[in-house]
Formats: sequence, structure tokens, C-alpha cells
Amino acid sequence: MFDSSAKQAVWAWLLVLWGLAQSVGCGSSPQESIEYLVEQVRGGESDRIVISETLVQDRDLALLAELEGLVHVSLQESRVTDEGVRHLAGLKNLEHLHMRGARIGDRGIEYLMGLKKLRNLNLPQSKITDAGMKRLAQLPELELLRIGSPHLTNESLQQIVTMPSLRFLHLIDVPITDSGLECLDGFTQLESLYLDGTHITDAGLDRLMKLLPKVHLHVNQQHPDNHPADHTH
Repeated sequence: MFDSSAKQAVWAWLLVLWGLAQSVGCGSSPQESIEYLVEQVRGGESDRIVISETLVQDRDLALLAELEGLVHVSLQESRVTDEGVRHLAGLKNLEHLHMRGARIGDRGIEYLMGLKKLRNLNLPQSKITDAGMKRLAQLPELELLRIGSPHLTNESLQQIVTMPSLRFLHLIDVPITDSGLECLDGFTQLESLYLDGTHITDAGLDRLMKLLPKVHLHVNQQHPDNHPADHTH
């Protein structure tokens, strides 16, 4: 049997191990559980749901329905589908929606069309088509669009340039080409353009940089060497 000093040493060591586990992300913090965060919003103590480690699925989003005070939703790990997105349709005050891993298609976009205050939309692994982009173009306050989908074409850029408030655009693994990029020629409200995994050539980029020299441009995680603008981070 351990004496009292030995027991204290064991407990101290267990506490150290627990602290190390928390520091490297073993286990999720109670403050990150979706139930806890929902109660914070429902009680008026918060206006956001931010989950960085816990996997969020369709059934979890059902807890967000009717949270009128919800402004910001950010999910770093999700498996959300169109069926889950329908639970967000009534969040009339939502301004920021980021769902990494969500496989949302055009039907899911339809559920977002009532979110007239939405300013930032981040869906890097979506499945939307040009038809879905045409619907997104009707969101009046959308300022930042970060989206990935292998089903978008050059036609999607024709829809993007009709967005009245858009200033920041990030396209991820979208198979657009130089001819599609030409749609941005007169889109002078654009401030930032990130392009990752597209089919655009150096010639297409050179042309765009001459026409929109003030746009903050990144291509495959880097500034083009010959970009005329002086960018700092």
C-alpha cells in the first residue's frame, strides 16, 4: 500500500499527464461541445459556435435550429451534407459560415438563400455546380467567398462578378481556365483573389495582373513573382 506522500506524488504525476494530454489535444474540451456552445447562445452569453477539433455531423446541426442570436458558425471538422444544412435555414442573423469537410451541393445552397445577412461563406470541399453559384450570387451582403468544387466551370465566374458586395474570393480545386478568368476583367471591387488548383496558365495570370494590379493575388499558396502590387502580411 502507498503511504500518504506516495499517493500525493502519484496524484501529482497524473495531473501532469492530464495537462499534457490537454495541451496536445487529447480529448475535447467541455467548452467546445456543441451542447455547451448552444446553451451559451441560447442564454445570450455568446453569438457564435466555433468547434475546432470535434467532428460535427448532420444531427449536430439540428441543435442550431431556431438560435436567433447566432451570428458566427465555424466548424473545422465536419461531415455535413445537404440534409444537415437545412437546420441552418432559419438563422436570419447568421453572418459567418465556415464548414470544412462539408459536402454540400446545390440543394444545400438553397437552404442558405434566406440568410440575407450572410457576409462570409467558407465551403472548401463543396459539391456545388454553376447552378448553385448562380443562387449564391443572389446573397446581397456576401463579401467573402471561399469555395471549392470540382463541378464549377468558367460559367461560375460569370455569376461571381454579379455579386454586389463581394470583395474577397478564394477558389479551391475549381477547374477554371484563362477564358473564365477573363470574366474578372472589369471586376474592380475585388480586393483579394486566391487561386489554388485551377487550370489557369501564367499567361492568364499576367493578363489579369495588368488589368487589376491592385488585387491581392495568391496562386497555389504564393504571390506571383511578377505581381505589381506590394503586399505585406
